[in-house]
Amino acid sequence: MKLKLLFISILASFILPGCFVAKGVFHTVGKGETFWRICKTYEVDPQEVAELNGIKDPSQMKTGAKVFIPGVTRVRKVKPYVPPSGGLPTSSHDKVTPPPAANHKNNRDNNGKQAASMEKDADEKLVIEKWRFIWPVQGEIESQFGMRSGTKHDGIDIRADEGAPIKAADDGRVVYSNSKMRGYGNLIIIKHKDDFYTAYAHNKTNHVKDGDKVSRGDVIGTVGSTGNASNPHLHFEVRHGQKARNPIFFLP
Repeated sequence: MKLKLLFISILASFILPGCFVAKGVFHTVGKGETFWRICKTYEVDPQEVAELNGIKDPSQMKTGAKVFIPGVTRVRKVKPYVPPSGGLPTSSHDKVTPPPAANHKNNRDNNGKQAASMEKDADEKLVIEKWRFIWPVQGEIESQFGMRSGTKHDGIDIRADEGAPIKAADDGRVVYSNSKMRGYGNLIIIKHKDDFYTAYAHNKTNHVKDGDKVSRGDVIGTVGSTGNASNPHLHFEVRHGQKARNPIFFLP
C-alpha cells in the first residue's frame, strides 16, 4: 500500500503542475535594490526565487533585470540600500562597505540596525549542490527551468542527437519507466537518496524497467522526441519530494 501511495504521489507531482498558470509578478530591479531585500520585501523564499530565475550568484543581478516573484498579486516597492556615504549603489551587485563603529548612542543604535540588516544579507546563502548529480546527456540547454509563456517549466531541455545515450544522474531505483504519462513520451523516473527524484522524458527508448537499481552514469535510455516534443532533446527534472527544483543548482 505504501508503494502504491508513493507511486500515485509521484505521478500527481508531475501531472498537476501542468494544469495551472503560475501565480506571481515580475519585479524590475531598481537602483540600489539587492536580491535579498527584494525577497524580504515580498516575503518569499530566496531559494525558490533564485531557482525560478536561474540566479546562482545574487551579487551579479543588475539594475533593470526582471525577477519573477511567485505567489504574489502585485508589485511592491523595495527600499533600496543606502550605503554610509549616503549614495546609492549603481546596481544591485555593487559592493558596499559596512559602517564603522559609532561613537554616539543614537548613531550606534541606527548604524547597529543597519549593520545587522547588512550582516543578515551577507550571511544569507543559496543552496547549490553542484556535485549531487551528473549531467544525464551532453548538449546545449535550449529551455531553462522557470517561467515560460505564463506557465512554469519544471525542468531543463537539453538538445542532443537522436539516439544519444541518457545516463542516470546518480545511484537510485527506477520507480517509473513507461509512456503513459501525457506529454512526456517515454519517461523514466529514478528515486535517489534524501528523497530526491530525477526524471528523463521524450526518450526514444527506455533501457530500464520499474524496480531496476541503477548506478551513477549507467545508460538508461536514448534521446528522442516522443510525446510533446518538436525535436530530439532530453527534458530533465530534479524533484525534492514533490517539489520541482532547478537542475542547474545540482549539476557541475
